[in-house]
Amino acid sequence: MTQPFSHPIITLADCVLTRSLSSTEAELLSTAFAASQPWLSLGIPATGLKNYLLREDSHLYRYTVRVNDELAGVICLRYPWLRGPYIELVGLIENYRGHGIGTQLLNWAETEARHQSNNLWLVTSSFNQRALQFYARHGFQHIGNIEGLVHPDYEELLLRKRLE
Repeated sequence: MTQPFSHPIITLADCVLTRSLSSTEAELLSTAFAASQPWLSLGIPATGLKNYLLREDSHLYRYTVRVNDELAGVICLRYPWLRGPYIELVGLIENYRGHGIGTQLLNWAETEARHQSNNLWLVTSSFNQRALQFYARHGFQHIGNIEGLVHPDYEELLLRKRLE
């Protein structure tokens, strides 16, 4: 069986994923994300995002997302996790949202997850209706609520897609 998330470069229809992230790229992404939702509502500063993107973690697979050779975002996946990979972060710079790139990222993550598991997991904030609708369209189901995981005033919703 193939190990999920083992390829250093992935070419999708409209973007290229590279399993590398420089400090400069992390700075650009974290600054863009911190100025947009849901990070604004959660009060997560750019420095916190940058630290997350750069910290050592052997079970966190980070891929930069490039469109036409321009930095467009990042996808971070934890594997192994609870009987399947956990998508910790799908972040696209505002200009790249709504163009099908997120769908390609989820489809790729699902294909990779199928190598070893019947589950694909993620968490999103209860107030983030745009994300909830997006994930529901892609077959993710609400499993449970986690109070105060990221911010004391908000619930995070645990979502799972069964890969059958």
